[in-house]
Amino acid sequence: MTAGAIAKPSRLYTLPFIAIFAATLAFFTSSGVFLPTTPRFTVGPLGGDDAAVGLVLGSFSVSSILLKPFAGRLADRRGRRLLLIAGSIAMVIASFGHLVALTIPLLIVMRLLLGAAEAMFFVAAMAAITDLAPEHRRGEAISLISIALYLGVAIGPVIGEVLQASVGFESAWIAAGILAVVAVALSWFAPETLPRESRAVAGGRVAWLHPRGIEPGLLVLCGAWGMGAYFAFLPLLGDELGLDGVSGYLAAFAIIVVGLRIVGARLPDRLGPGRLSGTALTFTATGLVIAGLAPSEVGLWAGTAVFAVGVAFTFPAIVALAVLGIPPEERGAVTGTTSLFIDVAFGLSPALLGLLAGVAGYPSTFLVSAAFAAVGAAWLLLGRGRGRGRAAVRLSA
Repeated sequence: MTAGAIAKPSRLYTLPFIAIFAATLAFFTSSGVFLPTTPRFTVGPLGGDDAAVGLVLGSFSVSSILLKPFAGRLADRRGRRLLLIAGSIAMVIASFGHLVALTIPLLIVMRLLLGAAEAMFFVAAMAAITDLAPEHRRGEAISLISIALYLGVAIGPVIGEVLQASVGFESAWIAAGILAVVAVALSWFAPETLPRESRAVAGGRVAWLHPRGIEPGLLVLCGAWGMGAYFAFLPLLGDELGLDGVSGYLAAFAIIVVGLRIVGARLPDRLGPGRLSGTALTFTATGLVIAGLAPSEVGLWAGTAVFAVGVAFTFPAIVALAVLGIPPEERGAVTGTTSLFIDVAFGLSPALLGLLAGVAGYPSTFLVSAAFAAVGAAWLLLGRGRGRGRAAVRLSA
């Protein structure tokens, strides 16, 4: 089953699709274990300060940003399965490596390796899913694989917090490593989705960024910029408002995103990815405006709900738009270029908006992020992106 690439089926829900979905769930559950535990480990056992936390967390984005375009090119030349396995193995090494990361520099090394693992695995999984999906269901496939990612980063933190609180940090690292081993096994038995005759030929000069991935990548940045602000400053705004925690808002956000991606998985194909992503960015901007102008318990509930509706459809629709008409031997490069802008947004948004928050308050970060989303929405619905959206509608009809 793993010797050669499989023929592209006429249906979506196949054993290869399920195998890659399961591997993605295991991989990002492993990754999710580190979300709540890494900051606490940095300031606790390692005695770091806030600056050290920022350095440790930011190092993940550095390696991911630098490697995603390279990983995309490699996936186009050597196949998706190699990158799925390599990324999972890197996750195993980084997870168990936390057991010996007893200084902040060593922890940064492990975070850099985690970023490299995510770059390889994510790009390969996205490219493999687009290989497997029939043309008229590609947006649905991207929506579904993103659900595996969201479920992983929702389940992983729970595992990490429970183990850290009851047993210790070492147990969380071991659990993450075991989950990564599961991802290796599932990736190993998954078939190659890119036939040899469809692979890109090595040699010649290639750009670090694929030109067709830059515009959709910038649109992804417009949407993800607000997510960086929301996750970074909502807890701090909640404390300032005297709220009894913000876990309810975060849970509602995740439930809405996952629920809408399940029930609306086929919307990118039915409405056209250009039109849907423009509408989604409009919801994103509106939700952030509500939260920014009405920083209260009610305002945050309303803003979170509207914001989550936008986030639910932004990334799947834009990635579907990015790979529209792209030959198989370039899909890895395009998805690698497009997706690295997520890391750029999550790396830059909290840092830059943090400076604004110190001067104008936390609600201002939501309003500025809303402007980013509004620019992306206008580009897709009113500007140059409108033509691509119409083309998408015609092709998906």
